[in-house]
Amino acid sequence: MDLTNETMEKIQFIFPEKELITSERVYQIAEESYPNGSPWSVTNFQTDLDTSLAGYGFAVKDEKAIGFIGYRHFLGEAEITNFGVNQLFKQQGIGSRLMAACLSHLDEQGMKQLFLEVRASNQSARTVYQKFGLKEVAIRKNYYRDPNEDAVVMQYIKPEEE
Repeated sequence: MDLTNETMEKIQFIFPEKELITSERVYQIAEESYPNGSPWSVTNFQTDLDTSLAGYGFAVKDEKAIGFIGYRHFLGEAEITNFGVNQLFKQQGIGSRLMAACLSHLDEQGMKQLFLEVRASNQSARTVYQKFGLKEVAIRKNYYRDPNEDAVVMQYIKPEEE
């Protein structure tokens, strides 16, 4: 599926989005985003939503969420906890635009640095993150399951303002 500029303009990036946030809804979007289904259960998402530190942003097209990004933010430090784009909309720049919207939102909230983990084999995601200034800082051995795989820990440090 190739999205035209007109279609891309119809996609909204909403932070923080309260209307779409239910553990069941986020789980469904995750199910549609990951090749092996959601890495988190409905219960995992509910636990995340129950903390005041968690937030979610969504990519929405025609009133349907087609992507999401979950984060936690506290005292200037943020962590991306989940990030996915519906399989039908991958490789079309939506993930990059969602990441940009998230960084902008977190910047407005006072973020100074951000961390995330990504599968070592997920080179396309790593490339997107590097485009936004994230650097690889560590490896977490056997962090992921189904299949077992290392995680690459990446860090973004907000540039100092002059």
